[in-house]
Amino acid sequence: MVEFCVLGSGSRGNSVFLRVNGYSFLFDCGLSCKQIENRLNEIGVLPSSIDAVFLSHEHSDHVKSVHTFVKRYKVPLITSEKTYKASGLYDRGVKDVFFVNSGKTFSKFKGIDVFFMPISHDAADPVGFVVYSEDTKFALVTDIGYPTELVAHELKDCNALVVEANHDPQMLKMGTYPWELKQRIASRKGHLSNGDCAKLVERVVSDKTEYVVLAHLSEENNTPDIALLTVSRIVKGMDCNVKVAAQDSPTPVFRLNAYTVD
Repeated sequence: MVEFCVLGSGSRGNSVFLRVNGYSFLFDCGLSCKQIENRLNEIGVLPSSIDAVFLSHEHSDHVKSVHTFVKRYKVPLITSEKTYKASGLYDRGVKDVFFVNSGKTFSKFKGIDVFFMPISHDAADPVGFVVYSEDTKFALVTDIGYPTELVAHELKDCNALVVEANHDPQMLKMGTYPWELKQRIASRKGHLSNGDCAKLVERVVSDKTEYVVLAHLSEENNTPDIALLTVSRIVKGMDCNVKVAAQDSPTPVFRLNAYTVD
């Protein structure tokens, strides 16, 4: 069984839990360590059961408590060397690290392949993740300015997809952010809008797709209702559930090829 939960997602912190083939992983630790522990406990997962932490890039809302969590629970960090250096994790005492080059696959856990998918974002070596296990495919991609052809290809036919729907362009345009920040967010190395997320989802979902979870929503430049409406119409008529991840609480635990705990 494969199950996953977005522990929290947004500009104030991101972390995703995945259990597959008996292994338990975290993708990013952008919340405080205490919050990650509390939210894991809330969904019935012991923090000490985590087998590894995968890190997508060095921005604080993804790396905030990585050093604390991996040292406290003595678990390895799996990331690229560029991201490791940009994060300053060596200086924070994180030494148990496996380096994986962007565009390569990590296969040290039995029956599991994790592809480090290169993405467009203003970081040293940002990646999304595509996790393969037997006939199940789980993907996580946030902090992406635009989806390249590689991204669209790798995400196709996922059983579950956690994908960024960061902002509504009109809300961003009319909002209070400084002009320079608005330009960064809307750039090809910024964040994915609701509409561009919908276009990507339209390209990659299929009859195999059970869940699409919208993540990294802006608290000022988006709303869950707008994001959900924009993307849900794409999968209308398909047996696919579209959900929205929140910043301050975990999603339900979504189970693939089984049932969902509400």
